[in-house]
Amino acid sequence: MKAVLVLVFLGVVLAAQNDPAVAAYQAWDQSHRTDGWAARGKSLLDVSAEWVKKWPDSRMAWNQRRVALLETRSRDSDLWKQVDENLIRLNPPHTFAALAAYDWVTAGVNLKEGESLAASEIAWLDSQPHPALPPDAPLSELLERAESSARPFGLLGTLASAQIQRKEFSDAGKTIDRLHGWLDGDFKRYFDDDPLETYPDYGAKYFLLSGQLAEAEDRPADAVAFYREVIANPYYRREYNGPVQHTRELWDRLGGTSAGWAALSAVPPLPDGVPKGFRGMPFEPWIAVDYRLPEMRLEDMGGRTWTSTDFRGKATLVYLWASWCAPCWTTLPAIQSAFNATKARRDVQVVTLSVDEDRSKLAAFLKQRGYTFPVLLGKEYAEGLLPADKLMSQMLIVDGEDSIRLIRQFGRARDEALIAELSYKLSRMASR
Repeated sequence: MKAVLVLVFLGVVLAAQNDPAVAAYQAWDQSHRTDGWAARGKSLLDVSAEWVKKWPDSRMAWNQRRVALLETRSRDSDLWKQVDENLIRLNPPHTFAALAAYDWVTAGVNLKEGESLAASEIAWLDSQPHPALPPDAPLSELLERAESSARPFGLLGTLASAQIQRKEFSDAGKTIDRLHGWLDGDFKRYFDDDPLETYPDYGAKYFLLSGQLAEAEDRPADAVAFYREVIANPYYRREYNGPVQHTRELWDRLGGTSAGWAALSAVPPLPDGVPKGFRGMPFEPWIAVDYRLPEMRLEDMGGRTWTSTDFRGKATLVYLWASWCAPCWTTLPAIQSAFNATKARRDVQVVTLSVDEDRSKLAAFLKQRGYTFPVLLGKEYAEGLLPADKLMSQMLIVDGEDSIRLIRQFGRARDEALIAELSYKLSRMASR
């Protein structure tokens, strides 16, 4: 699902330059920033109706129409169908369809169409060739294989949910089994199997859907057993309170006691050093690879020359960026904080690799922002690692033997959760 969202987001950004709805939205946003959530959603719903009528081929207009439906928690099946079908039309094939199916099934509207759309997208993914990768495959192909392996996950969850709501219980069971097979197979094959990043959006999905199916089939005791696998897991973010409260209601209905509930729902503490996270900030999975870092000889902004020997014997976070990369700006404060938190340690380090060609502009940018982390200059080196469309805002974690072991794109700005996670992942890599 994340890969789909990234593609849709990038499509919106690329189209925005010539989209007249962008200016209209900016003006509306400026005049409604002090509105309450409900009033803002209602206003956006009204004004976006005018935008899509005036600019029917504007992705921005239709996207804001969708945001309005989300914010007003609309259950209008015709509106949802109109909005998502236009966004499917305006986005590249096989990018927005998964999100449209998710919208409909989550809202409980157009269930038959949502089920059909999810099943169609899964069938298309199944039809795509997956030739074996050679041992010396480039890093970009390793990333593409991992990302493509994850694309069915969200669709399988959507399909199972639609089947449960439509009382197609046998089909739902088969879909849930396939989702479980993906978690035990491709997820462990291509992603870092760290429970920090698997709850609640990945590892918990199988148990939640299994619980929903058990309830729909009038098996409340089975549902409690499945939900317990989620709510009693220390990595599960209990701020998502639905399963906790709902499981307690089921337990009470079955005649369970308060003492029994306390034992059933007891949550052991997280292991030492594992960050607790912050409200509304889930941890995203890292792609796991074993890719030898190419030999390097790069100068940093301070004049020091870095070679591969500088990466040996310690875990290293390498952040790829450029001073002109706007999405990178939101992550750089966290990179600086991670550098500050680890610079006194001998077993880990944080460095960045810039593709800037104008050294003076880069120096001015660093001075203006107050960044002091190491900045290696290596446009050609970075482009030898990854193509331009995958280069910016990548975070690589390199082990003590010069091999890239974990990689993930994007990060949240000024986010304490990201800073804590980076320190944790570096420490975990260093202890291997």
